[in-house]
Amino acid sequence: MTIRFSARVPQQYRRAHVATGILLALMMVATWVQSPALRAALAESNPPQLRGIITEEGQLVAMNNSAWRQRELVKKLPLDQDFPAGKDLAVTLERYGLNRRQGPQNLPMPSRIVTGIFLVGQDRFTNLTYMIDCGPEGVAVIDPSYDSEFDRTVANIEQCGRSKRDIRWVINTHCHADHSLADQKFEQLGAKIIIHEADAPAIEQGTRATVFDRYNLPEFPRCNVATRLSDGEELKLGDKVFHVIHTPGHTPGSACFLVQAEGKNLLFSGDTVFFDGMMAWQGNPYADNRQYLASLVKLERFTLNARPVRWDVLLPGHASIALDRAYLDVQKAREALERDLVLGRDPFVPRLKPEYRRRMFGRPSVEYTLR
Repeated sequence: MTIRFSARVPQQYRRAHVATGILLALMMVATWVQSPALRAALAESNPPQLRGIITEEGQLVAMNNSAWRQRELVKKLPLDQDFPAGKDLAVTLERYGLNRRQGPQNLPMPSRIVTGIFLVGQDRFTNLTYMIDCGPEGVAVIDPSYDSEFDRTVANIEQCGRSKRDIRWVINTHCHADHSLADQKFEQLGAKIIIHEADAPAIEQGTRATVFDRYNLPEFPRCNVATRLSDGEELKLGDKVFHVIHTPGHTPGSACFLVQAEGKNLLFSGDTVFFDGMMAWQGNPYADNRQYLASLVKLERFTLNARPVRWDVLLPGHASIALDRAYLDVQKAREALERDLVLGRDPFVPRLKPEYRRRMFGRPSVEYTLR
């Protein structure tokens, strides 16, 4: 745009007119950028869409190369051979032609899962950290993981179109240190810490329920809990609603969250449900497998407004993300833990269990082709 002045207009008025025009233009741009619709459009245009591979069961799953290779190995390894570990695993993968890398070592971060919900960590651990855009009031972070990953998580959030100042809330699915060590740093940033009431004392007092000693730490970085959640509560943060589902078993205050977006039921499951029947680590003294089973049954039968909920997307605290048909993983977890309780065994790793291996052996191979 060219501004033309009459020769009769004094020079100082010309400068003032131009300055006013520039100021008005900057104000318009600032208003435009603050628009929720534009902010959402900018965010959606930056991080890539999280993509997955289609398993032999027809489920779309975002998994890294290591998870894909080991799942494929279960299909090929004779049932009379123990599943390998350490150096033996590398040798066995090579024997079956699975040593080549076909997919990423880690899931891409940041990446968009659905509108307003992003994967923002962690690329150096198995932990998964999520950001939920709650509109003009700010964003929420679920399970920020280790304090060493704070800067990387914030940088990923900024790549999603939000600033450090926008981080208003941190939600912990449970109190374990690998999910909550960064809480204190986010609290210092101004975020409010949110967790179920049964796990809140562990975060505030830094008790051994956080299992900080498992990570060779002298203590847990304590912080204040701003909101204590209870079962059945609707947690409203900005323009988002989190339906709180108390799921004790892994810890007394473990909780899952239902968030609805794009017509889908998203399950933020923490360490309660994982893809393909992998189970939570139950080696801590605060774990209760009977409660764990009851929680899985609760999720399988969960209703909202008297209507059954069919889980679509599984967003766990570790490993792989099921991008559709998440109800399969809830069902598999419940069935696996029922068997484990009958047999009196550790419910942790499914690929070491004979029934899982029998179910998987001989299934067709799946190429690592992203959809």
